Amino acid sequence: MKNKIFFCFMLLIAGLFTACSDDDYGINTGALLGENSVITGSADVTATSATVHGSVSGLESQAASAYTTGFYYGPAADALVERVTANSAGEFSASISGMPNQTVFYQAFVTLQGRVTYTGEVKSLIMTNAKAATGDIVDLTPYTARLSGSLSEYPSDAKCGIVVSSVEGEENVRAGVKVQATAVGDNYEVDVKGMLPGHKYYYAAYLDLGAGVVYGDVKELTTNYAPAVDVDNEFVDLGLSVKWAKRNIAAEQVTDFGGLFGFGDNAGYNASIKLEDYASANIYRTVTDLAYLTYEGKAMLPTADEYEELFRCCKTEWTEQDGVSGYKFTGPNGNSIFMPAAGSRTVSDFSGEGTDGRYMTGSINPSDSRYSLCYNFNSAYNGRSSVPVYTAMSVRAVSVAKNVPFDKKKLCQKWYLDNGQDGKQHVFEGPFTQWGAHDTYGTVTNNEPNVYEQIHWEMGKDNGWIGYTYGKDYGYMEFLEDGTVNIHRIAEDGTVTDDKGKYTVDTKAKTITIDKDVLAANTWLGTKSGTLNILTLTDDQLQIALPAGDGTYSYSLNYYSEAKREKDDEIPVLLNCCGTDWAGVWDCQVGSIAPSDLDGDHTFAFEGSCPDAMVFTLDFVDLKKKFPNSIVTIKEIKCDGKAIEFDANNFCYGDIEDDGKFRVELFNVYGKGAANGNVLESPFSSATNCASDAAFKFSNKLEVTYSIVKDGLSNVVPNLITINPSWGGPWDYNQGAALDVVIDKTTGKYALTKSSFSIKYDSADHAAGSIMTFIQINDWMKVFPGTHSTLDRLLLDGKAVSGYDAQKVVDTSDGDAYRLELWNCYGYTGSNGCAFGNRDGDVIKELGFNSSMQVDFTIRRLFAKPQW
Repeated sequence: MKNKIFFCFMLLIAGLFTACSDDDYGINTGALLGENSVITGSADVTATSATVHGSVSGLESQAASAYTTGFYYGPAADALVERVTANSAGEFSASISGMPNQTVFYQAFVTLQGRVTYTGEVKSLIMTNAKAATGDIVDLTPYTARLSGSLSEYPSDAKCGIVVSSVEGEENVRAGVKVQATAVGDNYEVDVKGMLPGHKYYYAAYLDLGAGVVYGDVKELTTNYAPAVDVDNEFVDLGLSVKWAKRNIAAEQVTDFGGLFGFGDNAGYNASIKLEDYASANIYRTVTDLAYLTYEGKAMLPTADEYEELFRCCKTEWTEQDGVSGYKFTGPNGNSIFMPAAGSRTVSDFSGEGTDGRYMTGSINPSDSRYSLCYNFNSAYNGRSSVPVYTAMSVRAVSVAKNVPFDKKKLCQKWYLDNGQDGKQHVFEGPFTQWGAHDTYGTVTNNEPNVYEQIHWEMGKDNGWIGYTYGKDYGYMEFLEDGTVNIHRIAEDGTVTDDKGKYTVDTKAKTITIDKDVLAANTWLGTKSGTLNILTLTDDQLQIALPAGDGTYSYSLNYYSEAKREKDDEIPVLLNCCGTDWAGVWDCQVGSIAPSDLDGDHTFAFEGSCPDAMVFTLDFVDLKKKFPNSIVTIKEIKCDGKAIEFDANNFCYGDIEDDGKFRVELFNVYGKGAANGNVLESPFSSATNCASDAAFKFSNKLEVTYSIVKDGLSNVVPNLITINPSWGGPWDYNQGAALDVVIDKTTGKYALTKSSFSIKYDSADHAAGSIMTFIQINDWMKVFPGTHSTLDRLLLDGKAVSGYDAQKVVDTSDGDAYRLELWNCYGYTGSNGCAFGNRDGDVIKELGFNSSMQVDFTIRRLFAKPQW
């Protein structure tokens, strides 16, 4: 459609440099009009007349007397022998007459100062009484419209349909995208697809007579709004750098072609070929990014590199789905998407449907802004290409956005500036972070694109110029559910004030409106109250943005919660459990215990599987660092709900890796109890020098009960209890000898600083015998319920007792107290017999003495020894 320019010999050149009109026009040294400046428009016809339309762009600054508009017309495209002038304006029209069924060819023209003429394309019309009437909307969805039309006095070989445009104006609509009806008839309906939700479109019925087109009146519609975007449902994680949308933009189903869009066309159905109607610079991650606009700011157009990653890293299959050809992409993680070969469009000419895919990127051709970069594919090829910006293509969005819900209830607690005031950073790298002025909860928490600025600077601890002294406690803010807030401020000079105010939270905008300055150290930033953006809000962390006032930057105040502070004081419990299939877990948190709750028994349940023992450890992070004397023991292990036997004597304990955590090493081929990749003694069977042990395995669930004594067991004193028949005697006698429980750093085993004791008790009141005689260690069984001790020697009145049955001196307990029981008429020996004689009532007379009893004993083992 190249314009024909008619030169009036050399007068044009002379006129450009020497002519001057009475209107005193300035000299123009460049062309006012370009290749597509003059447009030949449509025609309104009757049986004997026609009104033809045209337009010109580029003369808006010129006086009407500076140019002439009109039409050439005639009986053939190469015989435009007649001429009619029109009004001098951007849009113009003129009337011509003729005979019924006469075909007329016509061409719009513009002549500048009578010297140079620009023309549009040649079109044709036919004088006719045929009519097309635009009907009503039959059905409407977010992406489609069923539209109706009607015809009268039309020939049977005509074509009809609906012409659609996203651009207002009768001529724009008539020059729009034609959607042909399946058959010509008095009344017809057309399904228009590939529209965008909530957009306005203009449409008209048309009747194509071959030699000319008859149009109905222009009507408008607005598509229905789509549901709110759910990135978790709309996008598929293929295991690539971005997530890909399930379907094309303006498609209802994954196999629908969707809409076709020119570069920078954000509605579709734009049939213009004027370059100025499209973008001439990159639109990726800008306010004109079609994916950004369509997906409510949660997505972007892909880059050519991301398309190449899609083809390179996914398994690709040219296939048909629901009768639609295209590519199926299966990502490294097994998830898949389908991209139909939807073809492309120029004006109303569609090509490549079912054979070629032409998909938009957000990039202009860097060497020629008349072209944009796209990605093409067919069954045999894929690669990047350049197409004119007016080429309408498919669009598939990508996203890295998340869908973290905003819960204003999380705000209702105490918040501290994360300024290292207690010697640690609880969440952030420092008290301030620099952002863009347009950053929001969406861009920060949910990783949505900020199309205005890409600014993110973690300012750390050393940027006091913003207004803080690192390490200083500035107080806290406490938000209450009733909408009140107390800001407990500690000034630089130590002055303390409590500032009470009110606040509201807009859950849709993710903002807080507060009538007091938020806790902000001593920053110079001016806006610290009013309506402020909340960038992050979780149980642990809060970021509130203060605008810098320059329209470019904002700075977030970084807070941690009281709950986070308490949590950071807790001891995380980590499980490492891996069998020989290497399909285990590493540093999997299975618990977290507050210091106040450490003492006592705890149980965790882990759902998973392990075929055998290879690495099996429990780590209590910072327990040894915070509580150097702490003790941890394992009380029970259940695999798939069934308790298994184990020998805790073969576990290793303590700060094995010298990093402050307490480790219980149950089985570890790389650990303390192993050599050359073999565990020396398995705790789960009689196996020795083994690289694994199938005696430990579970298919669904592992449960472990363990006990902690955070301050350890030190200065533990065994007591002698011996009671005569009159209930006389000591209940807590000792001679001061005590023991500490320690860990042998070399072996990783628990050890006692003293294991053998001799307790001598002098009394003249025990000649009648004993109803109870035992050694008792209080609170011992909470940690070491499998303790085993032996009686080394019993002396009565200085004489060693011999000939007793040592098997009847037994380990027993009373609650949490351990007992080495020689006799207890109410205990185990009372029911099963005494090593030193037969009971006479409740009394063992053989344990009587006149002056003294001495009990020598040794604690032999802290844990039970299974009989495999």
